[in-house]
Amino acid sequence: MDACRKLVTMRKALGDTLGYRYCASPVWDMLLELYIAEREERVVYLWSLCSFANVPFPTACRKVYEMEKIGLVLCNATDRDRRGIKVSLTEKGRGVVESLLDRLAEIYKTNTGMRADIPALVSADKRAKNAN
Repeated sequence: MDACRKLVTMRKALGDTLGYRYCASPVWDMLLELYIAEREERVVYLWSLCSFANVPFPTACRKVYEMEKIGLVLCNATDRDRRGIKVSLTEKGRGVVESLLDRLAEIYKTNTGMRADIPALVSADKRAKNAN
């Protein structure tokens, strides 16, 4: 889970530096947010999830509904007033995120011979740049 949070932080740093319009990945950003929220037992509403994606709201909503169509997320209207829409990962969506996190960890481990540790990755990159 810590690595997942670090990936979110890295994505934000990339977006803040280059601009989100040049490195938009709303589906990945939203899947990571839903994964973290599930682990923290937080409810995620459509509005906040779309805001998290750092793309125009209509684009983010469209991506959420596309993810729902292929079974990665579930959207449910709240019982109270039916205006709020809760979004959560399905078992398939959770599996996709975990599979991708495992693959990223394995890629890192294979290419560096080190355990998959995001801070170590960043530190190694800084050391390599300073050595040049």
